Amino acid sequence: MLRSIFGSVQRRFAGSPQARSLATNAAASATVLKDQNGKISKPIVWIDCEMTGLDHKSDHIIEICCIITDGNLNIVDQKDNNCYESVVHYDKDVMDKMGEWCVEHHGSSGLTAKVLASSKTREQVEDELLAYIKKFIPDQRVGILAGNSIHMDRLFMLKEFPKVIDHLFYRLIDVSTIMEVGRRFNPDIVSVFPKKETAHTAKKDILESIGQLRWYTEHYLKSPRETAKFVASRRREEKAEADRIALEEELADTQRILDSLHTKRDAEEEAETSKESAKKRKL
Repeated sequence: MLRSIFGSVQRRFAGSPQARSLATNAAASATVLKDQNGKISKPIVWIDCEMTGLDHKSDHIIEICCIITDGNLNIVDQKDNNCYESVVHYDKDVMDKMGEWCVEHHGSSGLTAKVLASSKTREQVEDELLAYIKKFIPDQRVGILAGNSIHMDRLFMLKEFPKVIDHLFYRLIDVSTIMEVGRRFNPDIVSVFPKKETAHTAKKDILESIGQLRWYTEHYLKSPRETAKFVASRRREEKAEADRIALEEELADTQRILDSLHTKRDAEEEAETSKESAKKRKL
């Protein structure tokens, strides 16, 4: 939802070839990466929610979409329209309490009508979403929640979809963070970033978020090839430091052994001296 609000100030860019390419490129996935156990490699759980407002205490999630990718941003689900998406039913009196922005945009997108027509409860959608995620990521605390300004989606989900949050890892991938860092450290690259469309749908927001992260990895974040020399240099430094620490520990252990032997020898010499003294006194 936040993505839609921020995007509305960029209407002049809507429908541009660059904007369309974000979602299109995200949907065009390659072979999904698997780990040595045959499970999805470093899975990312992309989620976008549409809400009745931005107050997590009184507003509600009315639409949610989930797309799962591997660590290389390849979409895992090649069936089911690539995702899970659903609309939660709320009565008209709830929808009538929405603010002006939500009334206008959820109305024009058709979401308000879908909410009123839906027969699904919040609990039902939560269970369906959790089952969908477990289908691809059965292990708990493995999938990482991702999206744009995803902290807000998570805040709502903590209240309304807690079982889903409990299944996921506690860390987040927030694509908007990279944008904000870029604005401060490399504003030139951010200035040529493709603008997002103003589709105001959960699935389109996710596809564009995936496209954004893919664009950043190609044009802003350095690739393994570009960082290879630096990584090799750092590993040499780390190995040298580890070797130094190991040598110091070995020397310390040797010194402790020598100190122990000296102490033992001194004690034996002292004992022998005491014996000699005792013999002399007897004589």
